[in-house]
Amino acid sequence: MPIEDEGQNKINKLTEKLSTEGINSTTIKQIDTEMQKLYFQLEESEQVSIKLIDWIQYFRLIVNNYDRKKVNIIASLNGMIFLFRQYIASTNVRHENLCLKKFSIQKLVKNAVRRLEDIAKEKDIKINYNFQYKMKDIVIGNSDHLQAILSQLIGSVIRFNHSCQVIITVHLFTIKNYIKSDNILQFRIHDTGSGISKEKLGNIKAKLADFELVRDYPLMLESGLWFVNYLINQLNGEMEIESEKDKFTTITCNIPVQLF
Repeated sequence: MPIEDEGQNKINKLTEKLSTEGINSTTIKQIDTEMQKLYFQLEESEQVSIKLIDWIQYFRLIVNNYDRKKVNIIASLNGMIFLFRQYIASTNVRHENLCLKKFSIQKLVKNAVRRLEDIAKEKDIKINYNFQYKMKDIVIGNSDHLQAILSQLIGSVIRFNHSCQVIITVHLFTIKNYIKSDNILQFRIHDTGSGISKEKLGNIKAKLADFELVRDYPLMLESGLWFVNYLINQLNGEMEIESEKDKFTTITCNIPVQLF
């Protein structure tokens, strides 16, 4: 069995184990042991990119270095599964444009919310979504990346907050210039949670571009913001963060797509 398939199968089994047995010291240890084995196995393989190996370590940091909430670990395992799928796709499909496919914007958003809705309810967090009136629903883009971005951002709100509201607003608009017109899919995730202080927000923005700096700033790892920023950059998009301590956080993602 190829390493990437074996790795994905292992992670799927760990996710099932987590769902049935819950979070305890035994399951945490087993999860980390399997991730460590996978890391060394991938490291010895000449067929696997260094980036994928680095991401394994990234998610191990999240599992081990924080308060070990269920949502943290589920997000980490889901993130790893996403990476294996991307790795398999990249080895089978050389041209990046072939990764693009048509998808439903509404279905993408609703699926991302549904996967985390039960965990959100446990923390008295209400998630709502609004779509631009008469917005075109079917577009062409990298739906796998977009799904991962939304899941990470919603999961981040759940990890850091309780008893608040989350509003996801979706727009599709066109930016015209002298050379070409770009169709932009915009996700705006606004929460009425704990917010981020001005100083911390400044640190986050300064460190987003450099993973070596991010390693020393736990909030960036646990929130998944660096991972989100990495994915958005791959899609030639942009991310903006606004926040005020004890009031709100709003993250806006603008990502180019093609009309269908």
